[in-house]
Amino acid sequence: MKFSVSPIEESPGFIAHHTDMLMRLGLIRAFKMKGYNITPEQWGVLGCLWGEEGINQRELAEKASKDRPNVTRILNLLEKNELIKRVPHPNDKRSVRVYLTKLGKNLQKELTPIVINFIEECFKNVPEQKYKDFIAVHRQIAQNLKSL
Repeated sequence: MKFSVSPIEESPGFIAHHTDMLMRLGLIRAFKMKGYNITPEQWGVLGCLWGEEGINQRELAEKASKDRPNVTRILNLLEKNELIKRVPHPNDKRSVRVYLTKLGKNLQKELTPIVINFIEECFKNVPEQKYKDFIAVHRQIAQNLKSL
């Protein structure tokens, strides 16, 4: 396979970054249009917690693919908005477990349709097999990068 990084618009990294930026901005806009002040980063952390509550910040950072300082910042905002609560770990006083509040739990059924609709718009006119290939290719690239 022949790869190109010039012009920059043909570079795989540039294309991935540009697409990510457009998706982030589009999701922010989709949330705002429905009256929610949630960022894609907050959505990602909430999504991890909807899957598994009571994990510590280090585990949450790994699941959300964020560094720990960013997760701390995101959790501070989510806590300020009463979407999560931090509970000291019973056996490790240096660690806290993160739980959703009732408001945070209820937000899942409100935000999920917005995100699904947004993803449908992102992938309209893309055949289902190409979408599946897109997912498979990105997973393979991620696996390759983890082994570097």
